[in-house]
Amino acid sequence: MELTTKGRYAVMAMADLAAHADQAAVPLSLVAERQHLPLSYLEQLFVPLRRTGLVESARGRAGGYRLAKKSSEISIAAVMAAVEEVTHFTRCSEDDPRCSVATPCLTHGLWTALSDATSEFLASISLADVLPGGKYAARAAAVSASVSPAAVKRTYLDYNATAPLRSEAKAAMMAALDVIGNPSSVHAEGRRARGIVESARESVARLVGAKPSEVVFTSGATESNTWVMAQPWATILTSGVEHDSVLAPARAAKCNVIELSTGRDGVVRVEEIAEHILKRSIARPAVVALQMANNETGVIQPVAEVAEFARAYGIAMHSDAVQAAGRVAVDFAALGLDTMAISAHKLGGPKGVGALIIRDHLDLVPLLCGGGQERRRRAGTENVAAIAGFGAAAEAAQAELRNMSAVEALRDDLEAHIRAISPRAVIIGETASRLGNTIAVALPGKLAETLVIRLDLAGVAVSAGSACSSGKVGASHVLEAMGLGSDIASGTIRISLGLETTKDDVAAFVAAWQAIAGSHALAA
Repeated sequence: MELTTKGRYAVMAMADLAAHADQAAVPLSLVAERQHLPLSYLEQLFVPLRRTGLVESARGRAGGYRLAKKSSEISIAAVMAAVEEVTHFTRCSEDDPRCSVATPCLTHGLWTALSDATSEFLASISLADVLPGGKYAARAAAVSASVSPAAVKRTYLDYNATAPLRSEAKAAMMAALDVIGNPSSVHAEGRRARGIVESARESVARLVGAKPSEVVFTSGATESNTWVMAQPWATILTSGVEHDSVLAPARAAKCNVIELSTGRDGVVRVEEIAEHILKRSIARPAVVALQMANNETGVIQPVAEVAEFARAYGIAMHSDAVQAAGRVAVDFAALGLDTMAISAHKLGGPKGVGALIIRDHLDLVPLLCGGGQERRRRAGTENVAAIAGFGAAAEAAQAELRNMSAVEALRDDLEAHIRAISPRAVIIGETASRLGNTIAVALPGKLAETLVIRLDLAGVAVSAGSACSSGKVGASHVLEAMGLGSDIASGTIRISLGLETTKDDVAAFVAAWQAIAGSHALAA
């Protein structure tokens, strides 16, 4: 038996609180920093710890958590029980047909006794015992020092979450910060700021095959997608694999929402869209919202084909092109789209800026009102520095599109190593057209959260294909929409590469995967 991260991390965090019991409350961010633990994971663990009465929360400026009892009164067993950590050494149980109390296996007594001894041992140790001066403190300190994450070289393979800021973008932003004018002002300082914004608009337009007049700067793709979904549609057709920034506002809209299915390859069927439009007489105005490439799987959708069909029947077409822009050639005009969302930080620009591409002569009801910026389409003073960085990143991304084949070669090499090490691994969407930088891989029966955390401790940054909220880990809605089983939907991680990814990065992942993939510590 080897403990999962739930039990180990819960004990580490509780010990940290015990060590700082003299403080009124300790923010989880400080615990995460001191113990080198993922903050989002700790937030999940502290929900059951609070529910079982082991910790108390405090709000306000000095908010955080504190122990609800003395450290000497909280056993390690109680902490593990609170987070549902399993400490049994065997399958022997009352309801297992292979071995139960009624029909015990040959070694039932041995493993049951070992499990009982382990439970008694953990129940006999309190948090106070692991603090400095406690009987288990010295060994714990030595182990902690020997595996300090600070000494681990980092390998970043999470480009679909955000790409590292390009040097060109950083330089453009730094220069723009020295410009003091408001882009809406008519004086020389204002005209200089306006020039920066318009130059960036031209760069972004070139990247996606649009006219500069069709580019409206926003705070990011979430705003852009929400803006389109908030229009007065009578019908929205979208798919279950869309990003939440499309699905959430669509489901909140006061209209008929039709969610399209996909095959197990994650591709929306044009025939299903045709059936809804031709046979079911959907109410108008209507829009089809279909992503260009999926953020979790990299699967590319038949956007041009769907747009051609939608246009023939007077239906608008929107595409979330966040993952595609800068990774594959995107031509807004040739695709026949009405609107398209993109984001700067996916292609090496700054976070917090994006754009909605709106076909000329198409009027949208503004989402933000109160100013005449962006041709009265999006109110609010423009974020000049961020827009400058976006423009510079777009220029660099367009120039480097031809190099994406090298990224795809690295991706294919990494996939081959994963298959060799883990023959049972499932590559999601492997039969479909995919982005050349993305791998979504599942190990049946293993938890994605555990894989991500253990890879992180080994110095490799990847993402899980599951969404975390309210202290619970849920299976990926994308994978569920694809009809994949719960063991796949809750056990998929996403590896995403970029132009800065090297063979050494791939080798680092392979080494970590080799050490982790078959470990019993990953058991759910």
